[in-house]
Amino acid sequence: MNFITLSRINSKALNLLVLLYPLTLLTGNFLVNTNVFLICLLGILNYKKNIFSLDEIKLKFLFFLFFLSIIITTIFFSKSIGNEMGVLKSFLYLRYFVFFLVLKYMIENNDLDIKRLLICCLILTSFISLDVTFQTLTGKNFFGFEGFGRHNSSIFGQELIAGSYIQKFFLFSLICLIFLFDKLDNRKLFIIGLFLSLFFLGILLSGNRMPLVMFLFSVGLMIILIKELRQTLLIVSVFFSLIFTISIFTNEMVKANYSNFYMHSISTIKNVKKLYAKEYPELEKQKDKFFSTIENLKSDKFFMKESDNKKDSEETSEKNEILAFGSGHQVIYLTAIDVWLDKVFLGNGLKSFRLTCKTKLHLPNRVCESHPHNYYLELLNDTGLIGTFIFILSILFLFISKISNFRNLNPKEKFFLVCILIAATAELFPLKSTGAFFSTSNSSYVFFLLGLLSGSKNIEKKT
Repeated sequence: MNFITLSRINSKALNLLVLLYPLTLLTGNFLVNTNVFLICLLGILNYKKNIFSLDEIKLKFLFFLFFLSIIITTIFFSKSIGNEMGVLKSFLYLRYFVFFLVLKYMIENNDLDIKRLLICCLILTSFISLDVTFQTLTGKNFFGFEGFGRHNSSIFGQELIAGSYIQKFFLFSLICLIFLFDKLDNRKLFIIGLFLSLFFLGILLSGNRMPLVMFLFSVGLMIILIKELRQTLLIVSVFFSLIFTISIFTNEMVKANYSNFYMHSISTIKNVKKLYAKEYPELEKQKDKFFSTIENLKSDKFFMKESDNKKDSEETSEKNEILAFGSGHQVIYLTAIDVWLDKVFLGNGLKSFRLTCKTKLHLPNRVCESHPHNYYLELLNDTGLIGTFIFILSILFLFISKISNFRNLNPKEKFFLVCILIAATAELFPLKSTGAFFSTSNSSYVFFLLGLLSGSKNIEKKT
């Protein structure tokens, strides 16, 4: 078997693996990790000359510096907080740097079948939207699974992320529709409007509130940036408002869900602003009851905020304002800010918040979780101001480099670039509540977007 034949086999296998990526996100971390690992392995074999070349060295260097900062910080602080396993994980996290580069060079070498990838996204996103709607109407989805309280989770079961999945991939579905249509007449614009309405309905009925906000934010950006779709999107937005209003007045669960979301959002902003800088010098004497050794950090009995001394707890409540837990975000954010301020520049290392949050449990309105529920608070906690700055700088450099070349692209390439930019902006929006940045699904999706964005040229040839 000669080199050219082997290269073709590798290229076809890589295409299949990338096409499977949106599907693996439906199945769980094991298949996502396996898929990403195989993409990295075959990608290195196919594009080692590109990956290790000096082309676009500034972009590569900035992103590599971010990954290097994770490793260095984790090594430096792992022993002091009992996070030894974090060191291995920080090296393994480099797979997303390779994943990013492989996707970039697949597109630049016209090896990625963009059209099939987009069709795959359209099929999966439409299916999940229909499944959520069916589950809302009948109480069970297509496979007989029931929802969970105010959430209709489709095939995700107890993992309540159906709305998030639709929001992540609906722009890929929109790109697919645009690429399938040669010219946008009224009939084709109507079809696009129908699909967008289906996606909106799926997210709304899923019960996932932040994805709905990000969906509307993305549509707003499209209205501003995509002239060809502006009229259609404005009309569809009126329909969105009608659907939302009807849902609020006819479904008590939907009404309660979004009313609570509004109230919690306002109270979170207000209380975090008021309490994040407040000091409690009189409570420092209680710190040892919650944290004295590394063993205490590792112990699950210190995971939730419980005082060993009921009297001390009652006195603390009387002297200080205790917030209602609500959605939990305000106390998590306060804890994350406190932990970050202990190591402003370097942070504590990869996935360290679940340990370091326990050092703040002697303070009121503090709690422990596995992550801070916001990408940037997690980055600040784990990589410090330096690592977070490098990451933001890398993103801005990538965005600016693509926007500066915008005039040289044909219409479909421009549309692809704008949609990927919007998707990345929505995913990295700083004020939204999120899952863990360093989780398998979120990290893979972030660098999936950035890889496509980085290589976004000559798209027309593959569609």
